[in-house]
Amino acid sequence: MNNNKKYILICQATRYLIVDILNVFAENGSEIELFTGEIRTANIPLNSQIKVKKLITYNNKTNLNRLITGLIFTLQCLFLLIFRSKKNEIIFITTPPFIIFLGVFCKKFFHQPYHLLIWDLYPDVLVNFNVIKKKGLLEKIWAGFNEKTFRNAANIITISDNMAEAIKNYSKSINVEVISNWVDSAFIVPLEKENNPFAIQYHQTDKLTVIYSGNLGETHDIETIVEVAKIINNKNISFLIIGEGAKKKKIEELIIRYKLDNVIMLPLQSSGILPKSLACADIGVITLSQGAENVSVPSKTYYMMAAGSAILALSDEKSEISRLVEKYEIGEMHPSANYKNIAMFINEMFNNKVKLKFYKQNSRKASFDFTPENAKKYYKIIHG
Repeated sequence: MNNNKKYILICQATRYLIVDILNVFAENGSEIELFTGEIRTANIPLNSQIKVKKLITYNNKTNLNRLITGLIFTLQCLFLLIFRSKKNEIIFITTPPFIIFLGVFCKKFFHQPYHLLIWDLYPDVLVNFNVIKKKGLLEKIWAGFNEKTFRNAANIITISDNMAEAIKNYSKSINVEVISNWVDSAFIVPLEKENNPFAIQYHQTDKLTVIYSGNLGETHDIETIVEVAKIINNKNISFLIIGEGAKKKKIEELIIRYKLDNVIMLPLQSSGILPKSLACADIGVITLSQGAENVSVPSKTYYMMAAGSAILALSDEKSEISRLVEKYEIGEMHPSANYKNIAMFINEMFNNKVKLKFYKQNSRKASFDFTPENAKKYYKIIHG
């Protein structure tokens, strides 16, 4: 094993899981530098030995903002890589999605090895949501870049078997490793509502609380949550939608149009509030719109499990989320837009406290199968 390897990890939005991965490299004596737009830590800070180069922040409020800030970040990284030591190996994470193409540039001109962490697969996501035309010129160009980028990578790591198969569709010669996401179950823990400041602040102590927390992005079916809230006529069932993203304005307009007083929208919560906001959920909603099942896996799934929430998965039955729900008996899966059946499930959870408790206990127990030990697997594969 070569302990003298040096790395640069590139990701515009550095979140908790990436911090865990970076820390493992630093703790094992590897010199690693981070190019990022922002760092969001939880209970574990970024190791002080890790050098950080702060660039433009990722802005996901609209698709145009995402594109512009992503392009600027990519150009900034290109400039920096040209003038950095060519002894560094580069680790790319797919935020922004086209950042990975710099890997081919660095290998061709500087003979630098690069590693890919594919946590969202593009252009598949864009094609599935009709943002770009299937088999159109842009899709063909992007697919061609993907094939070359994947084929030349030292390692490709993704987060589910479905995503691994989707990546392999670009070339039969591609080898893909799968490492599930994880959660620190000592940081996210169940908390009784009467002792939860978040639940008290938003008057949830005596209600069944249904929470969606995370990115309000194009691949997330937030509309179904609002439609179900419209159907349910029970003042003791409350819906909280927490986060930012391209769909936020659309969701706010739906709530106003329907005159819903059982839906509360809140901004993204700080790391200090996050454990309390998640623990407020009796039912945690995990969404993937149709077409995203094989190209994205929300990491919030594991956080909701650690908080001891029953899981309502709005997704296709073949998705990774649905398999988790079925395997661990932690809730139910329903296809998107199946409003009546989803409402029936929520009403059942309100009326059947024994079954709700069964799901919640199973969910917390299942979270212990997805621990920060998984971060060490990245180091083992990449460092060798």
